[in-house]
Amino acid sequence: MRRLICLGILLAAGVAVVSAPAYASGSVTPGGGKINTRAAYALGKSITFRELVCRTCPISRRELNRARARSLKDSLESAFDENKVSTPDDEHVKLLCNGKTEACAARLELVNYYLTRRYRL
Repeated sequence: MRRLICLGILLAAGVAVVSAPAYASGSVTPGGGKINTRAAYALGKSITFRELVCRTCPISRRELNRARARSLKDSLESAFDENKVSTPDDEHVKLLCNGKTEACAARLELVNYYLTRRYRL
């Protein structure tokens, strides 16, 4: 009897562990829910370091300081302005869009939010 109860508890615990969803620490959960400030920062950081600042990307990690972040932020803010002055970071903004206009504005906003919070711009 005692063995049967222990086996039932062990089986129930095993099912509970296997069926529980697991998300990585600091990641944004899947789904279209609201994005809070912490998730926006994490997602902006992810986009920045995946597409703008990496070994094969146009900006090296050592180059990204407060002045460079301010220049990049200005380019992001004026990305859709028709009367803007050309800046060296315009090509980097085009890398973020990848030809997808519907996701472009959201990606630019997330990177802008990350740069603003990280470098206190």
